[in-house]
Amino acid sequence: MMKKRRRRGMIPRKRAIQNGDPTYIAFCKECDKETVHELNWLCKPCRALWRKNNKKRIVEDMKRYYQQNREERLLYQKQYREDNPDKIKIQRLNYKDRKNEKWRKCYREDLVFRMRHIMSTAVWNFYKERGGSKGRKRTEELLGYSAEELQKHIDSQLKEGMTRDNYGKVKGGWEIDHRIPQSYFTEIDQLKECFALENLKPEWGKWNQSKGNRFIG
Repeated sequence: MMKKRRRRGMIPRKRAIQNGDPTYIAFCKECDKETVHELNWLCKPCRALWRKNNKKRIVEDMKRYYQQNREERLLYQKQYREDNPDKIKIQRLNYKDRKNEKWRKCYREDLVFRMRHIMSTAVWNFYKERGGSKGRKRTEELLGYSAEELQKHIDSQLKEGMTRDNYGKVKGGWEIDHRIPQSYFTEIDQLKECFALENLKPEWGKWNQSKGNRFIG
């Protein structure tokens, strides 16, 4: 039986380019199957696998290309922004929505992520209220422990009824309480003492709010 002769890949690709088609059918040189291509030499699955296995090379190639064509790319980007203001606005809004949704998902489902965010905000407020600045230093570096260590410390002290699901809830939820209230620490260099693990414990939100800034222990 005569073996079916393959069509050369360049012919359908050129035809697709000339016709403005986003895809074309051809043999993939990687998986040796006739499949859908997207104006490149590999089919979509093989291309995805190649990109996964060559991330470092791709990043380096992109950096090299940008450096070699920097002026041209800057002019193109400037012209594109001027020609497509509405499109860019929609893209930015969509990107912002996707980013916010991803953040909310992590905040809901990953308690360590949530703890890291809460502690980062608390440390930032500590500096601000005392006339200082957190700067670029990582929260974990300033405190001397990680979000994972904080989570284990809090988990070991949870009271009956306290779960990861009702943490931070307005009604019936619990919070992280300072045994010695933050207001007792007036100097910036008291940060580690204020946020030391021994000074943090879980408490029901209603009780914690009624306590105010009193030192109950």
